[in-house]
This record gives sequence, structure tokens and C-alpha cells, in this order.
Amino acid sequence: MGTVRVTDVIKKEDALKWKPCDNVLIASPMGSGKSYFCKNILYGVAKSENKKILMLIHRSNCVEQFKYEIEADGKSDVIEVATYQSLEYSALHNTNKYNLSQYKYIVCDEFHYFFNDSSFNNKTAISFNMIMGNTESIHVFMSATGDHMARYMRKYIEDNGLKKAIEYQIPFDFSFIRQLTFFHKDITMEEFLKEGISKGEKGIFFIQSAEKAYKLYSKHKKDCVFNCSSNNKKHYEYVDKDKIKDILVNQRFNERFLITTSCFDAGINIIDTDVKHIVVDIVDIASLIQCIGRKRIQGGDDKVNVYIKIINNQKLAGLKRSMEKKVEMADFYMDNGYSVDRLIEKYPMQNDVNNILYDDFVYDKDGNPISNSYTKKINEPMYFKKKEDIADYSMMLNKFDKFGYCKHLALLFGFSGGTGRFTYRMINEDYELEGYLGKMAADKVVLLQLKDRSELIKKINAKQNGRLLKKADTLNEVLGEMEIDYRIKEFATTRYITDKQGNKKKKKYKNAWKIVPF
Repeated sequence: MGTVRVTDVIKKEDALKWKPCDNVLIASPMGSGKSYFCKNILYGVAKSENKKILMLIHRSNCVEQFKYEIEADGKSDVIEVATYQSLEYSALHNTNKYNLSQYKYIVCDEFHYFFNDSSFNNKTAISFNMIMGNTESIHVFMSATGDHMARYMRKYIEDNGLKKAIEYQIPFDFSFIRQLTFFHKDITMEEFLKEGISKGEKGIFFIQSAEKAYKLYSKHKKDCVFNCSSNNKKHYEYVDKDKIKDILVNQRFNERFLITTSCFDAGINIIDTDVKHIVVDIVDIASLIQCIGRKRIQGGDDKVNVYIKIINNQKLAGLKRSMEKKVEMADFYMDNGYSVDRLIEKYPMQNDVNNILYDDFVYDKDGNPISNSYTKKINEPMYFKKKEDIADYSMMLNKFDKFGYCKHLALLFGFSGGTGRFTYRMINEDYELEGYLGKMAADKVVLLQLKDRSELIKKINAKQNGRLLKKADTLNEVLGEMEIDYRIKEFATTRYITDKQGNKKKKKYKNAWKIVPF
């Protein structure tokens, strides 16, 4: 059975039944023809009625590529392409650039944008509210990874008494993944790269940190092309803009490896059967799936090996705690009847640094701001996203005894043989030191004297000018660079010791050591 396309599920007759103010949710895998559906089915309907389509995209790179496609197909007379961010800017600065009522369709491509980008762009709620407040157009929301956002949409629609959304679900198929591999350390990515170059193979690296991505690229410039967001002032100067433009137009790259941040996590197509490897070091699972989907599969024999950096249970717990901290003020505000007075009492002289809570006008019944009247509002997409993340992290921690992140992804991608057996591969990256430190932390071992520390120092084996490094701060830096999740804690303590005569004496230690999880 071949891949199910959007046009197999949604026909022209279906689109003709949609009415202004309808909210249409399309959950569809990457490469299943969402753009084709817009450029053909929706285009045909809009053109026959002399109407227009606004196509909203969340990455400027994607806008450029889609504009090339629209112009090449001769569809720019009906389809206008813009970013969500330009919509938000227009609203904030009252430029009146967009009159949404002039469009028959407002198509929100990769509409998980309202959620995923809210972690670093607190304005995503503006474009969402603009679209949902529009009553003249049909709103089409499309995504391959919009489950969380779809849940929020259903809640929003119910809470606001809107007509139930029209939903379409296209089956997902990850059978194009030949092998799923997990790894722990950054240095392993470089080993993947060196091995691929030596074998003359092609692949893509998606790395969340622009600094980490550039560092990897800088060691192998001859065989790689680098990309990051134009908003990254430190590293964007190293991006070859002409090469990136060629990738957008030709949908392939000439070098052995493309090393990019998540600025290429959506909208970009790579059509090249020689690309056999995709390496991902990105935390957010929705973005991770989007990255894997950048390579467009060209048939049953076109498969890729996927390598994902592990988030262990300890880090998952840390991420969960971090998210809980971020929603703390918003939770308190909601639990206390949206009382600004109670909020200020609880958090005097504090603002929500996460921007989930923000200041806004109080409006009268006609929607006009009341002078000198202000209140606190909750950025709902941002809040809901973080609560969904907390639920996901909790599920991964509670459902599996260890490696919950790996097992969750393995189930998602079809690498589970049932009865708790998983068929993914995990690379052994020398866990001797990590196991040694874990045992010490579990046994609550305290290192008090220099002789007690010597074995630990030798195990870490950090040297400068041929000499072992022995200071706790320096050794902790080394453990951090090695991505080992334990640290040396230096502290003062008192112990009672027994002398040769059997007498107990109290002895103070100003700089005792013990191993603690990080």
C-alpha cells in the first residue's frame, strides 16, 4: 500500500463545504502533500471565486522556498506567503499591513508554531488570537506534529463556544527509518561525521545549539555546509548565504554533510536519495520529528539511519522541574481566582521572567481599553505548552524504569517488538567512569583526605602539561565537558575519629568531598 496523500483524504468537494469561520485541522505526516493540497485544491477553489489565500509559515527560510515554488508554479496571483512573525509585528505596531478578511483561506502551515516557538517568542499568542478572531475566512491548520496544539485548539473552541473543528487525520508511517540509534556524548557526533566523510556518505546534523553546530562544522569545513538562524548574531556570519539559497531552490546540497540548527526544522525539503544519515541533538520531540522529516522519501528503498542524542531520566526530571518552575506564578494566579492582589502578595516586586504572565489593559464592553486600568493576562499557548511538556516528561519517567525518552521515541517510530522489547541500538561510549561515580554517589561516599581522593582523580584523568588536575572546580568543569551527570561537592563537615588509645575526638574538615548527581 502506498503513502496516503492529503488529496486522497480531502477532495475538492470537501473544501467547498467549508464555511467562513470554520477551523479545519489537518494532521498529516511530513511529505504527504500538504503544500500540494494548498497549491492545487485550495488554489483552484479560491481562484474560481476571485479570492485569495494567505499562507502563514514560521521560518523565513521556508518562506523563501515556498515563494520560489509558488512563483515557479504560476500560483502567486492567488497565494500570498508571509510569516507568523510579520502578522504579530503588524498587530503590535498598528501597521495595518494585513486585512485578514480579504482572504478566503488563512492557511497556518506547521501550526505547532503557536506552541513550539512560544518557548523563545512570547508573541505567538498574538497571531493565534488574530486568526481565531477573524470571522470572514476559513482557517486551515496543518501540521505533522500538532497533537498538543490540536488539544489546545479543541479546548479554546469549547471555552469560547465556537463551532466544533473539522478534523482530518492522515496515517503516520516511519518505516523509512532503517535503524534507530541513541548516543550520549557530543564527541560521538564528530565520530559519526568523520566516519561518514571517510566512507563518502551524505547526511544531515540538526543541533539545537548554534555554537555546538558551528564548532562541529569548523573542524570539517571542506566537507560540510553550515546554517543557523539569521537572528544568531554570533554565528550567522559564518553561513554561506548563496549555498543556503541553492539548497532552498534545488532542495539538495553538494557537500557531504549539512550541519544546521532547528531553523531548518520545518518547511525545507531535501530531495536526495544519497542522504542516508540524520543526526539529531534537539530536546523538543515535535521539533525532532520535524527535523527527521526534512528529507523527502522517494520510494520504498529510500531509507535513512537516524541517530538521536539521549536525554536520560535524570535530565528529564531536571527538565520537568524547570517547566514546573516556569509555570509557578501562572498556576498561583489561576488557583487564586486571577487576583492581582494575591499575586503581588505572594511575589512582591517580581515580574514573570518567562513572560507567561504579562500586563494588559482592562477593556470595556465594546473592547476599548479603559484608561489607567491594568491587569495580568496569561499567555495561554505558552502556558498550555509548558503544562503539556510537564505531562510528557512525567509520562516518560513513570512509564519506563530507565531511558524513558529513548523508549518513548522507539514506540513512536515503530522500534518496539512488543512485550517490552525494543529494537533500537544504543552506542556504548565508555561508561566506566560514570558507573564509578554513580556507585560513589549511591553509597554516599565522602572523600575527606587527599589519599581518599587519589583514586577519583586518577579515574577522571584530567591533565594539563602532563600533570593530573586535582582541584574540585577544575575537575567539575572536565566532568561537564565529558557530559557526565555527576559533580564533586566540596563542603565543611565534622567527624569523630578514634585515636590509638580508643578515645573519640572531634575533627573538622573544611574541604571535604563527596559525589552528587548533577
